[in-house]
Amino acid sequence: LFGSMYAELGKVTFEQMVVALDLMVLIVLWFTASPINTFPGWKKYVAKELNSGSIGLALTLPLFFIPCGWRLPDRLRALLGQERCRTKTSDPNPHNILDWHAIRSGFKWEILFVFGGGMMIADGTVKSKLAQWIAERLAELGTNEFGFIFVVVLIICSVTEVVSNMSTLATFGSIIATTAHLKGYDQVQLLLAVTFAASFAFMLPMAGGPNMVVYSTGRVSIRFMGANGVLLNISAIILGSIYIAWIMPSILGSWKHLAPPQAS
Repeated sequence: LFGSMYAELGKVTFEQMVVALDLMVLIVLWFTASPINTFPGWKKYVAKELNSGSIGLALTLPLFFIPCGWRLPDRLRALLGQERCRTKTSDPNPHNILDWHAIRSGFKWEILFVFGGGMMIADGTVKSKLAQWIAERLAELGTNEFGFIFVVVLIICSVTEVVSNMSTLATFGSIIATTAHLKGYDQVQLLLAVTFAASFAFMLPMAGGPNMVVYSTGRVSIRFMGANGVLLNISAIILGSIYIAWIMPSILGSWKHLAPPQAS
């Protein structure tokens, strides 16, 4: 079955080779943009303000100007072979590898607005100090160790639906670790609780990459994700709290002797 399906694909076309090369260059530029050990990163010599999105756009633009295989010069088509110059797109005679018609008809603009709106909410939550306020109120909570772990997992699980994992960890991590030390709880245990709970995001498309991939198929609505994701969230909160409170200590041991984290 797989052999016949592979044979039906035919040879790799010129357009596919160009897109693959463009993607490989993009990945290399992404990984080498920032410092790696002694390598300072190429952004230092080009523009320090460049981000991953800007690099992605810069590598997308050439695809609007590179012609498709059937528009290549005769000598180049003869060198590549006629089969490699055949287009496999829905448009029978595309002029360039990428054009505005393809972007307008194939790109799911709803995803852009959903994800962009989620990022704006996340940015506002962090910059308005709302996330920090929640973390500080959480630190004032008076309860036993399991209750504290449960509330931490519950709050982090709720916040990470609209705030990125990294921002959630950066905001809550140090405060929860310091609070755990003052209360006599295991700091490593609580930090792992924050880390695990930051990945318990199943309800909204902007909560994480896998959610967005599923939503982008067009087969799953936000309502469906919310209705089913809340069940996953509840299960993750309960099972995660039990695992962190009672099972994890028997595996990792106790780290209550650690000094509190120092503010940077």
